[in-house]
Amino acid sequence: MISLLLSLTLAAGPAASVDAGSPQPGPAARGKASVKGKASADAGVPDAGVPGAVAPKRPFRWDIPGKVVWVPSAGPQVSDGVPMDLQLARTDWGLDAVVQYMLDSFRKAGFYMAPLREQRSPTTEPMLTALDVEKLVAYTVIFQENADRSVTLILGTSDMSKYTPPGATLGWAPLMPGSEQVTRSDLEGAHLAVFAAKPGTTQAQVFDYYRTALKPVGYAEDPDEPGLFRRGSEVLKVSTRDEEGLLMVSLRHRQGGGAAPRGGGPP
Repeated sequence: MISLLLSLTLAAGPAASVDAGSPQPGPAARGKASVKGKASADAGVPDAGVPGAVAPKRPFRWDIPGKVVWVPSAGPQVSDGVPMDLQLARTDWGLDAVVQYMLDSFRKAGFYMAPLREQRSPTTEPMLTALDVEKLVAYTVIFQENADRSVTLILGTSDMSKYTPPGATLGWAPLMPGSEQVTRSDLEGAHLAVFAAKPGTTQAQVFDYYRTALKPVGYAEDPDEPGLFRRGSEVLKVSTRDEEGLLMVSLRHRQGGGAAPRGGGPP
């Protein structure tokens, strides 16, 4: 999920105008909402007390209508050098209404949004991404409709102003020679890296490489689970999956605790 939100964050960018076919702000109501209305111009209104002055912009805070569940951030994360906070909320508002509400919130805050038709999502769920161009902070919302018609919102806040280019190595595990499309993230002692192996590489070759590379630094492979390596309290899980003709390799590392997280792709 971290890698997904980072890719959505990068989709946010200055746009000269809003897509004429995009939803426009209007009063949000429970249930289905018509995607019509006029764009808000509340942000940047001149202060009548000082000629030519512009009222200071209020700090943006997530405002979830009809909120029934809120899960606070587990703490700052770093994905490909970008600090990010992830939060979850669930609302009893209908999907169309909550999408419209969040769209209005972004526009009222004066954020830039790419035309909605250009905000490509690798998931089937609707999403919105907006950028505060003054602070270089991006906000992303993924909307997941539940069986009871409530909506779960995955909220990502990415501070692009504090971007630190990641190094050529992970620091906690080696990368295979020829690795491409490397993404990485770090959170409270847990690390994730996903990369595309060199074309023609097989899963057996990936496991052989890590058996050879990890043994000299003290890791031992679990005899009952190929690709699971342990070194003291550290756990490193190597897994693969095929994706559009590429062999994607996931490395999951955790300091302390029991078994490593399972699965072949990003969380």
